[in-house]
Amino acid sequence: MKNYWKSAAGLVLAGPLLFTACKKSDKGELSGPAPQPTFTVTTKQVGLTTEATFTNTTSYTGDGIVFYEWDFGDGSTTSATTPTVTHVYSKGGTIQAQLLASARGGNGFSEKKSLVLPDVVTLVKQLLTGGSSKTWKLDNSVAATIVVGPSDSDVTSYYAGGPAGALPACQADDEFTFSNANMYNYDAKAETFVAGGIGCSAPRTGTSDFTFGAATGSGIAQLDFKKAGTFIGVTDAPDLTYRIMSIDAQHMVLRAGKSTSNLVFQMKLIAK
Repeated sequence: MKNYWKSAAGLVLAGPLLFTACKKSDKGELSGPAPQPTFTVTTKQVGLTTEATFTNTTSYTGDGIVFYEWDFGDGSTTSATTPTVTHVYSKGGTIQAQLLASARGGNGFSEKKSLVLPDVVTLVKQLLTGGSSKTWKLDNSVAATIVVGPSDSDVTSYYAGGPAGALPACQADDEFTFSNANMYNYDAKAETFVAGGIGCSAPRTGTSDFTFGAATGSGIAQLDFKKAGTFIGVTDAPDLTYRIMSIDAQHMVLRAGKSTSNLVFQMKLIAK
């Protein structure tokens, strides 16, 4: 038999063949049973990614295992001598992970484990709605809360934004609530700030249902309001289309306008 156990690379290239019950040789030939690797896996959500922790539970009584390799099922592999390894998945879907163990007796492959990973859009909606209903406000504590530009590649040349605290009070107190049932509520409090030089005016509080899905063009998700006149943050924002550019549990960057628009508004929001 070939001298696979002297070379980890050779063991991987040996493919899915399991060499068992080979006669032991002090010349370094394959000997003893092939290992039968096993593992467990746990997952948790970290932002818009899924973090998986794999634990090697292989029990092997033959001559020394010299190599372990993890196949994470998304095109990534790694070798490890530690009992646990962590891998971060940035996309959703169903993947199959597997562990390879190589020893003097040959190569052994674990059974494949299926992991169902939530897609990014699902995770974004969870953050947007808190799983049921969640309220956001314009983040008046930072500079450039609202910027305006002609396109996705230039979102600031029309208006680069003001300093922190620059929003008028009737705009800074607005509340925008999104529900998991695709309903949106705008609470203007006492007044709505109307663009175009009009300023603080009668409140335009209202509701609208919306569709939610993957973004068309740049962005990680998109919502489209169904009711004419619905807006977030700025009354003259275009299209009824809002793309989520980034989001975590406390912060969100929204861009109003389709990817094909010749006018886009980008705004920073903070969870209430």
